[in-house]
Amino acid sequence: MERNLELLLAVNRLPGHRGRLKQDLTESCRDEGDFNDAVCSYSASLAPAHRAKVPSAPQLLKDAAADLRRMNAFGIEVSFLGDEQYPAMLAGIYDPPFALFRRGFADFSAKSAVAVVGTRRPTMSASRQGFRIALELGIAGYPVVSGLAFGIDKSAHEGALSAGGSTWAVLAGGLDRPTPLAHRALAYRILDNGGALLGEMPPGVFPAKYAFPRRNRILSGLCRGCVVVQAPEKSGALITADFALEQGRDLYIASSGLEGVRSEGSGRLEEQGAPVIEDASEIMADWGRFLDIRRVRELNEPGGAEELVLRMKSELEGRLFRYMGGSFEYRGV
Repeated sequence: MERNLELLLAVNRLPGHRGRLKQDLTESCRDEGDFNDAVCSYSASLAPAHRAKVPSAPQLLKDAAADLRRMNAFGIEVSFLGDEQYPAMLAGIYDPPFALFRRGFADFSAKSAVAVVGTRRPTMSASRQGFRIALELGIAGYPVVSGLAFGIDKSAHEGALSAGGSTWAVLAGGLDRPTPLAHRALAYRILDNGGALLGEMPPGVFPAKYAFPRRNRILSGLCRGCVVVQAPEKSGALITADFALEQGRDLYIASSGLEGVRSEGSGRLEEQGAPVIEDASEIMADWGRFLDIRRVRELNEPGGAEELVLRMKSELEGRLFRYMGGSFEYRGV
């Protein structure tokens, strides 16, 4: 049977993130004639207080048609749970999204992705370490996944981009209007450099507060490992860490995430047994990927003319990177 994309988008529009139930509905929902029964069936599965929030079948189909127009206008693609193109790592979590929207390119079958997350208000040392870890991952060919937020998320995306690597931003709203607005230029850089914007929300949907924790389960679910660079108590990064542990992902804490009051949350994770890392090479060693290890070191101020000449040589060779006033040199395997 030929896929009815508009009908699948209408099923996705049913409220809630019960991806497996929505997938089951599509198996019995052959055409729009069956869709009203599918909506009634889904509504009956909800608590009585939530049933009134389910839109009518005609309204869902109208919204789906608008979704399809926006997708075509912004080059957004979608894969559904059960599709061959749907990422296998994400399909294996407890509550995968029924639809995963994608803008740009993401190779889910390549090297394992790594989430790099943390507070929106990091220390300078944490920002630089987040950048360096993502830089090493990018040089080694591992996709870096984060949430496009301020602070550590931005550092992670910037590090991967500086390496010429792939980075994916998982958003809490529609991919046609990346948020926050201040990072829209960063989102376009990700797209222009072969990365992707990902999310479960249809285009045109502004991110509600509840959507951010939902986004975090996708962020960790796409990855084999998750690095919490720095997180205070009640940080959204801790929600991602909880999802990562629940999903059986490898969880790491950056060493800078143990310094000061902004690190209470990440410090608690370390107390609970999460390993502390200095750089991405420790992740690769942990996975037995010793041939992938790439070492980057943060440099101090040059001590003299000779050291300055060597640094200029590294820059000409493309082995020197600068971020937030710091200099980083790729030393090779």
